[in-house]
Amino acid sequence: MLLNAVMCVWNEEDIIESTVKHLFAQGCSNVFIVDNASTDKTVDIAINAGAILADSFESKYFDDMQKISHLNAVVLNYNKHSNEDCIWWLYVDADEFPNIDCELHIIDFLKSLDSSVKAISGYMFDHIPTHPPYSIPGYHPADFMQLSTKTHTSKIPLLRHDKNKPPLYSAGGAHTFATCGEYMSTALEALNIHHFNYRIQENTLRRLKQLLMQNEDGTRRIDLLDNKAQLHKKNANSKSMYHERYNRTKLIYNESRYKLLMTDELIYSYNNITRWYNPHKLEITDNTLLNQGLHYFFLENYDLALFKLSDLLKIINDYRMQMLITIKIALCLSFTDKKEALFVLQPLLKCSDTEIRDYAEKQFVRINDDNVFSTKDSKQMTFSMQTYFR
Repeated sequence: MLLNAVMCVWNEEDIIESTVKHLFAQGCSNVFIVDNASTDKTVDIAINAGAILADSFESKYFDDMQKISHLNAVVLNYNKHSNEDCIWWLYVDADEFPNIDCELHIIDFLKSLDSSVKAISGYMFDHIPTHPPYSIPGYHPADFMQLSTKTHTSKIPLLRHDKNKPPLYSAGGAHTFATCGEYMSTALEALNIHHFNYRIQENTLRRLKQLLMQNEDGTRRIDLLDNKAQLHKKNANSKSMYHERYNRTKLIYNESRYKLLMTDELIYSYNNITRWYNPHKLEITDNTLLNQGLHYFFLENYDLALFKLSDLLKIINDYRMQMLITIKIALCLSFTDKKEALFVLQPLLKCSDTEIRDYAEKQFVRINDDNVFSTKDSKQMTFSMQTYFR
């Protein structure tokens, strides 16, 4: 059995290294890219990370049907010349990081399936930018953008190709697939597809602007998608979602600032995100104390989270953030010293900010309840500082 990945890229230099490394970490033997005339360093960075440039094409408009036809052609050509009996193909976009929400990598999960399963589906988890650095090339973007929402959008990015059997064709942006008339069993919702359409704010805005800006001849790269939106909604004024995304980008970064600090648990297993480095040693340039503290908190490395958040509290000037960081510090302490944790929370119960006061009261009740953490061994939750700084 072989697992390969294939994706179409267009000006993805800020994330493509992470995408390629993630795919190899999931067990891919080959990562193929099809370049849609990128004007930045996307192709060079992808190749340096181990990807193979399988094809390239130019297009005046963003055309999803043209894109998927190129991807299917790469798949069919590889299969034609391969001696493998079974090849799984993973169709992804550069900002998508599919994951099995357990300790298995994708390749291991595929090996556990019955041969009758020919496709794997999953739901999109849109990640929300809450604090810098948002993303750092070469690392999993979830380590800098932990908060997400599970959408109602599903995709079927994994398709199985068996030698001497009719081929499968990905379609509709990998939201569906076509067969040659055969019934194909699909494993539903097996994947969490982590989606990072927001990265560093300037990069996100620049790429959206390239998509929406008017060319010298009056056309825009987005025109074809806008026309489809008008036909679908039967409204000549309708536009694709990218217009609203561009208009709301700055607002999203601003309004999301405190959300992660007021989040108790993530909706996915942060520990089971597939990484290609040790997440407990994320001491890298450009990372911030806030991100380090929250990263270790959601890894359940509470001693190290406490260390980072305490250092941050000494230098932060934002009063609201000070209060929220203090609550996170209390939660870290609660795993080893409930009395101290409650003592730290006590002053916040009189906070003039209603939202913070209510959140502090909620955590005070949780910590004060003897049964709150009974399902976890506090000794296992506590990590020795010496372990990570030897």
